[in-house]
Amino acid sequence: MPESHPSLRERHRVRTLAEIHRAALELATSGNYADTAVEAIAERAGVSRRTFFNYYSSKEDAMLGLTPPRLSEAARERYTDPDAGDEFARTVRLFVDVLRDATGPPELATRRRELVCAHPELKRRIGMHITAVENLVVSTVTEHSAHDTPPRSEETTHAFVLLAGSVIKFVFRTNTHLATTPDDAAIQRALDHAIGVFRTALKEIS
Repeated sequence: MPESHPSLRERHRVRTLAEIHRAALELATSGNYADTAVEAIAERAGVSRRTFFNYYSSKEDAMLGLTPPRLSEAARERYTDPDAGDEFARTVRLFVDVLRDATGPPELATRRRELVCAHPELKRRIGMHITAVENLVVSTVTEHSAHDTPPRSEETTHAFVLLAGSVIKFVFRTNTHLATTPDDAAIQRALDHAIGVFRTALKEIS
């Protein structure tokens, strides 16, 4: 598959998202979390209040770096490329691609984790975010499998995606350093290893 290069517009989007996220994190961790206002975050990031809401739906999302999940063209191409692995391996990768695209840069992962530890009420927002990512992946896999003969049932597709999510959870819990690395190759190696572990486990219970 040819390498996909982000457009100038996409690079600007990513940069602005990171700047607002960093500003929100700095204010939330250096002052009073509850009193941190959208206006203060926008001012620190050098953007207008309107621009803030073009990128984040709330101050909590800005602090966590959470944006509505989307299916980028690069993620779609990787998922539909048969040379990128079998369908389950590509579904795991699709889940990771959508999740990472909708979350702040990895170099700020440690600070996000510290913020959540200090304010555990944010865990609920993270859970809602992961569910939204999962729903997008389910709809994408359902659309793709509709061309299968016979087509996979909706129930089976949902189980398929939930299993992919379990692989990802296993990877990041057993390789905690991966949350802070931009090294895509390292993440892919860990995913491949975990998929092998899960295949072995499923054979033992089948």
